Amino acid sequence: MKKEFLSGHEVSLVHSGKEFFDLLVKLIDATHSSIHFQTYIFDDDITGNLIADALKRASLRGVKIQLIVDGVGSYSLSREFIDRLKSVGIDFRFFSKLPWQGITQAGRRLHHKVVVFDQSSTLIGGINIANKYNDVDGKAWLDYALLVKGPIVRQAEIICQQINRRRFYKFPKEKLQNHVSGGVKVRLMQNDWFRRKNEISSAYKTNLKEAEEEIIIVASYFIPSPRLLRILLVAANKGRAIKIVLSGQSDVALMRAAMYYLYRKLLINKVRIFEYKASVLHAKVCIIDRKTVSVGSFNINHLSEFLSVEMNVDVLDNSFAQHFANELNLLMQNDCDEILLQDFARRHTLLRQFSTFISFKLISWSMRLLSLFYKGDSRKK
Repeated sequence: MKKEFLSGHEVSLVHSGKEFFDLLVKLIDATHSSIHFQTYIFDDDITGNLIADALKRASLRGVKIQLIVDGVGSYSLSREFIDRLKSVGIDFRFFSKLPWQGITQAGRRLHHKVVVFDQSSTLIGGINIANKYNDVDGKAWLDYALLVKGPIVRQAEIICQQINRRRFYKFPKEKLQNHVSGGVKVRLMQNDWFRRKNEISSAYKTNLKEAEEEIIIVASYFIPSPRLLRILLVAANKGRAIKIVLSGQSDVALMRAAMYYLYRKLLINKVRIFEYKASVLHAKVCIIDRKTVSVGSFNINHLSEFLSVEMNVDVLDNSFAQHFANELNLLMQNDCDEILLQDFARRHTLLRQFSTFISFKLISWSMRLLSLFYKGDSRKK
C-alpha cells in the first residue's frame, strides 16, 4: 500500500555549501525550545565548529538539544569536542558506536540527516556536517536538502525521539491529519530494514514502474540491485526518457570503477548518463514525470536498502518538480559531461572492462556481506 501524501506544507530546496550552512545556523539561532539533530558525519573542522558553536549558543539560552551522530561516520570526534557540547547541556550520543573502526564498518548505521526545530520546521537531505559539504576548501560537494514546514514535522520529531530513546515498537503511535487547506503535498519516507521500514526502496521501484514520460536520477553511489536495474531498463525500453547524473570524481575510487561497469548496459538501453565534474557528487535525488521529487539520504545500493537508517522527503507538486528538473538540466548542460555510447565503446578496452567488472563484484559482494556482521538490536545500543 502506498504511503499517503499530506497537504498543507511549505517546501524550499536548499543547496549544499554556504547556502545550507548559513540557513542551518540561522534556524538554530531562531529556535526557542527544542532541536532534534541527527546526522551521519559531524566533523571537528571549521564547519563542524560553526554548527557546534550555534548549538552551544542555543543550549545556553535554554533550548533543549538532542544530538545523535553515527558511531562510524563520526568516529573521529574527540572526547574534548564532545565534552564541550555536553558541558553546556547538549544531550549528545553516538548511534551504535564500534569499539574500533574496522574495515567492514559493520552494523546498522544512522545515515539520515535531519534537524527538527521547535516542532515547526525540519531540514532533511543528504548533507553532512563537514568542510567538504561547505564552500571552505574549494567548491562544496554537490548535495541537496529540503526545508519543510507542515504536518510531517511532527512525524520527523517522533522518528528522532524513537532513535534517541532506543524505542521503536512500544513507542506511542500518532496519526497525522491530512490538511486539505492547500499548500504542497509531502510524505516523509523511511528505510530501516531492521524495523521493516522499506518505504523509500519500495517507492523507488513503484515510481520507476509507473513513470510515463521522464525519469531524472542524481546518484552518488549508484549500485542498484538487479531488480531495480531491471525495472529501470524496462522503463527505458518503454520509451521513457531517462537521465542519470553520476559522479565524475568520487571519494571512493573502487565505487567509481564499479559504477562505470554499468555504463554499457545503461547506454545500450538508451539511458543517458551525465558525469558531474565541478566537485564530488553526493546528492540523492529522483524526479518522476516532473511531478514527484524525492530528496534525502537514500543511496541506490544495498547498504541503503538493507542496512542503514535512511530518510527521504517526497514532494508531489508540479511547480516544485518542474523547477528542480529545469535546474538539474542546466547542471547537466553546464557542469557535466555526457557519456555517449560510441565514445564509451572506444575507451572501454578489454582490460578496463575486466577491472571494472572486478570492482563491481567486490563492491556488490562487500555490501551484501556487511549485513552478516549486524547482530545487534537497536534497543540494546
